[in-house]
Amino acid sequence: GLKSFAQPLVIPARPQGIAMELKLKREESYVPSSSEALVGVGHENIFGELTVGELIRSGEGRYRLSPQDRLGDFARVLATTGRTALPVIEDDREGGSVVGLVTENDVMRAFFEGTMPETPISEWLSGGAARAPARLLRRLVVPPHASLREVAEKMVSNALKGDCACHHVVVQGGTNVLFGVVSSHDLVRALCHGCQGGCNQGADVAAAGVTVQEVMKTKCRVFTCPPSDTMKDVLRVLLVTQQNSLLIMDQADASTFRLITPRDMVKAFADGIGTEVCIADWVCGRSPSNDRTIASDAQLDYAAEIMTKRKVDHLVVVHVRSGEALGIVSSLEILLRTRADKPFLRSVPQWAGPPVGTVLMQNQNLTKVCPRGCTFGQVADILNSSSRTASIVHMGRADAPFGLLTQRDFVRAFVKGQRRRDLVAAWMSSVEPSFLQVLPSTSLTEAASLMLGTAPHQTSHHLVVRSTRGEWLGVFSALDLARALSGLSTELDVAKTGIEETTVEMVMTGVEFVPRCEPADTICHALTILDNTGQDAVLVEDGERVYGLITPHCAIEALRREVFPVCAAGAWLLASRRSQQGPREIRIGTPLADAARIMAAHSLHHLLVVEEAGGAPVGILSSLDLARGVVSINYRCPFSSLAWLRRFVGCGPAAPKRPAGITPSDGEVSPRAQRQRKE
Repeated sequence: GLKSFAQPLVIPARPQGIAMELKLKREESYVPSSSEALVGVGHENIFGELTVGELIRSGEGRYRLSPQDRLGDFARVLATTGRTALPVIEDDREGGSVVGLVTENDVMRAFFEGTMPETPISEWLSGGAARAPARLLRRLVVPPHASLREVAEKMVSNALKGDCACHHVVVQGGTNVLFGVVSSHDLVRALCHGCQGGCNQGADVAAAGVTVQEVMKTKCRVFTCPPSDTMKDVLRVLLVTQQNSLLIMDQADASTFRLITPRDMVKAFADGIGTEVCIADWVCGRSPSNDRTIASDAQLDYAAEIMTKRKVDHLVVVHVRSGEALGIVSSLEILLRTRADKPFLRSVPQWAGPPVGTVLMQNQNLTKVCPRGCTFGQVADILNSSSRTASIVHMGRADAPFGLLTQRDFVRAFVKGQRRRDLVAAWMSSVEPSFLQVLPSTSLTEAASLMLGTAPHQTSHHLVVRSTRGEWLGVFSALDLARALSGLSTELDVAKTGIEETTVEMVMTGVEFVPRCEPADTICHALTILDNTGQDAVLVEDGERVYGLITPHCAIEALRREVFPVCAAGAWLLASRRSQQGPREIRIGTPLADAARIMAAHSLHHLLVVEEAGGAPVGILSSLDLARGVVSINYRCPFSSLAWLRRFVGCGPAAPKRPAGITPSDGEVSPRAQRQRKE
């Protein structure tokens, strides 16, 4: 189920100026991590006959933790020894069982989440955020006679699964004797520098005549943070991008920079630095890192020698004369140049979200099933009481035992004259089913993508979750996506989605693209506009006053209350507003995370977007717009949401043709503005 980065990612067209096609080339946008680059497909064994036991340094096994030790103590050990992980031993005596592995990424995660340095290691391992607790440890254990290739393959396998530590393995003998911990960087150093610290002769030959500028990661592919960012901002970039280095630099002055790696963040945590501290202030209090730079014309074998002597894995490549930062070279780049010809780098989605089956299990009361012979009124009563927009209906047929009745079906049924007492099964038998079925293992972002791309220029609010045996497990709606986003348990999970940096303005449907009708128009006329245009809302206004939105949910209410089709839309909305609770508006600058919480808490599929409370609407935010906001995060690239792209691209492509039912307004986009958007 992994997506290929050689294929274009198409975000489905939508009349809001945000449709675009992103051709993400692997060599341009994807930055591999160490373990992903270590194993290739279809090339020679780059590790030879080396075993992991030969890589372990003498006395390595003496570095260990007990469950009672503190996270701060662990961070100080890493900061002073240069190690990146330590095993947790239940008994300090020789032969004690390993109950977990704590890495520098755990320290960064704890630092980002606000966990105190006094927190016991045992509490961290059992808290759910640790990457290598006891239950996952067996996937990290290798015997000392395992080849380095086998170790690298295990790291890649764990990286692809994405649910445990992937840069380290625990080396244990047959009687559970602990030999030590080996990291992916140990493997890289073994190939670049040799097992005993001397340079690898094969690497020397391959690197002869090659400069660091030829193999470095260029500045445009290096993640950077401005000096004004806080420690938490830097931690967010390192954790979300899963990279091991970034530059603190002012874009206006590339000659002034500082290299930041996870080791720096570990030292900051050990020193008790707060996440609100400005990174520039913290950097200024540390000694200059001249030992972490190298001239752009330096030979690659010299870079490998420098890394070995200085015990670092990253060097900033600077211009020979100006001193300007040109990029970063790591032991990984040296490895790829000298030992692994044309490796096949396998990609991992940056954030896929929980499976839809898990979301349904957490909200089991939300799936409603209506019995055979039910009427539209009965289904409407069930949906109204449960705040749902779709229901599974027993059809009583051998070929199709179940059917799905959605709010869009209620729109068509009302427009075509169906009433409260009419049977649902009779009407559904005459309508072609049009819903998608997915497995419970489908990720949240994949479900969002399916909702947006059911067919050209069409979307769907609902997906039927079906088991491999064909059983219907429930219905996943666009509002369930909001519930899943608002239910993310940790700050890092939220940061990976990018919804904190994405605002309502970036994903909303502009008011100029929303169909409209007059307050005196009938509710049947307004719902007909919805049916004909495929839109999710009709704005009811008279030029002086905004009455509200007619949405598909209004069709459910109209059938439930037996409202006459000739009832005026404006009067209907005013009467409904008296019985409604919760917000109906949201400000344009609100983060998407807050919008998701509001929609989930009040079971709202639509909100009017305003610049200030009580002001004129500037757009509409729907639950499908939320889906559009998260669908881009399923791919790893130098941005985590559409927010980054909007900031540099501008307003997006040209505005599409106005759907039927829209009347011109003062807010309509001018031809000149449309040309600017297209450019």
